Amino acid sequence: MVYRTHSLLKSRKAQFFVLSAFTIVTILYLISGWVEPYTIIDTSSVVLMEETFVFNNIVEKANETIHISKTPEDLRYNIQEYKNFAEEYALGKNFKLTFDTSKLVIGNPTTGSIFIQMSSPRMMMNRTLAVSKSFQ
Repeated sequence: MVYRTHSLLKSRKAQFFVLSAFTIVTILYLISGWVEPYTIIDTSSVVLMEETFVFNNIVEKANETIHISKTPEDLRYNIQEYKNFAEEYALGKNFKLTFDTSKLVIGNPTTGSIFIQMSSPRMMMNRTLAVSKSFQ
């Protein structure tokens, strides 16, 4: 017994199905390419706004500078050097940095606070570091 089947390529229904599927896929591809730029989140603005990162780093390193100092004289020198470095660095980035150590009483123990304020054309941030350190 011999059965005769129609080839898929010769069948009109199969041709219509393949052509329809190709057309639908092509249309969906073109639509996705047109809509895609609106679905990508642009995170470059966060990277370009580096003020918060710079400010947090300055505060963290000021705190670290206090803790690594071994004597009151060492602390006085390290704070002044760090203040000069941080102000110069901020100025190079077009930020205005205020590093106020007038309320810091350096001795044994060292107590007081350091006021750090940084401003840029977009924002202004400030923080007060409480300092309490005893030297041995």
